[in-house]
Amino acid sequence: MKVNKSVSTVIPTFNRELFLKKAIESSLEQTINHEIIVCNHGGSDGTDEMVKQFHGKIKYIKKEVDNGPHYCWLDGVMEAKGEFINLLFDDDWIEPNYIEECMKHFDDPNVGFVFTQAKSYDDQYQKFKTTYNYEYLFKDGIYKVSKYELPLLTSLISPTAFIIRKKDMIDSIYNGKLPFAKYSYKGVGPDRFMYLLCMLRYSSFGFVNKPLVNYRNHINSITIDSHLDKNKSILLKKAYDEVNKYYYTIKYGKIFSFLNNYYIFGIRFILNNPIISFKKLIRKLSRNLTTTK
Repeated sequence: MKVNKSVSTVIPTFNRELFLKKAIESSLEQTINHEIIVCNHGGSDGTDEMVKQFHGKIKYIKKEVDNGPHYCWLDGVMEAKGEFINLLFDDDWIEPNYIEECMKHFDDPNVGFVFTQAKSYDDQYQKFKTTYNYEYLFKDGIYKVSKYELPLLTSLISPTAFIIRKKDMIDSIYNGKLPFAKYSYKGVGPDRFMYLLCMLRYSSFGFVNKPLVNYRNHINSITIDSHLDKNKSILLKKAYDEVNKYYYTIKYGKIFSFLNNYYIFGIRFILNNPIISFKKLIRKLSRNLTTTK
């Protein structure tokens, strides 16, 4: 097996003992040795006992109080030693070569994130139903963000299916809503902003044209839950739309940063205080005339 200590898989969990075991096992089966962290905030099922079978192979973090998914994600990421992070949700699992295939593209320092195709597994019928192909990408490789910005903004890419740098993941996780956000739905927002932030910071991204990630569809999953309720589905969409708006706010906000320019403030001061400005101008002209004599 190849050794790569720069990657950490962080698995946040909450009362999903049965699903979690599969996620841990898939991480241990990776072709690259890497750190595995399971972070359990407030769980009350049999997870504490179940993870004992992986003693010495994973790091287990347990907090008695659940402060929400974002804090659990961040707690696990902050404990990670790897430079790169895969945030694996506890009801999903990854194929053995997932991390190795993704990490190949990080040889290019301009790559901000790497993601793969994914398959959807129907837990009720015990079979795979859908493959997320991302048809705008045809082969493994490195692509320019500028060329594929719009498709990326309309795609749904779970953190389970991508790897990014630890520093970027930390900066993207908000313990609460994103700035200016009005809508929220079960943690939706920062999960999407993770790779959108990388689109702002790096010129390229990597793609692996193989389904190396498996999403589990079950009655308690966020996606299935929202599809069963029209109001929840609308709320989910609004939450994702707000993330895109925040992305554009940051991207184009730089264009208007000239408003903070000293000269712009000077003009505003003159317009708001014409008499004071005129007196200051007269005094300055008087001093100039005095010095030239």
